[in-house]
Amino acid sequence: MKQLSQRLLVALTVTIGLGIASPNVVAAQDASPVVEYRKSLMQAFRTHMGGVRAATGDAAPIGHAEHHAVAFERMAQALANAFPAGTAGEGSRALPAIWENRSDFMDKVSDIQTASAALVQASRSGDAAAIGTALQGVQGTCAGCHGTFRGPAG
Repeated sequence: MKQLSQRLLVALTVTIGLGIASPNVVAAQDASPVVEYRKSLMQAFRTHMGGVRAATGDAAPIGHAEHHAVAFERMAQALANAFPAGTAGEGSRALPAIWENRSDFMDKVSDIQTASAALVQASRSGDAAAIGTALQGVQGTCAGCHGTFRGPAG
């Protein structure tokens, strides 16, 4: 019975997600697959950052903050290859500085990878204060990169 309830919850979540996403389908067709991939990566970052935050504290299920932190760390590893040359593309907020100053960009990628590894370690401790500090570190690396390499919402 529990397994059936979990399946129903997953099916409902997917159905609602598709309904919410459907208005964006027309706009998504104009962007390149690489740009769409990066957009999904950034959305996943936001989701898992919120997941870590929500799963921290006394009322949160044990281990859930770690699951979100691990997902965030794995996506941070993907950033190194998510911006191939010539993929600014329509609908992308990626600024030319990513490719013009690749070394600085890759330093920023390394910073988020290091910060996300620290977030995983903090989440494994279960210490809400340590997790909060690690989250601030990750957010700082996000802001540091976006300030230089990401254009305004359009």
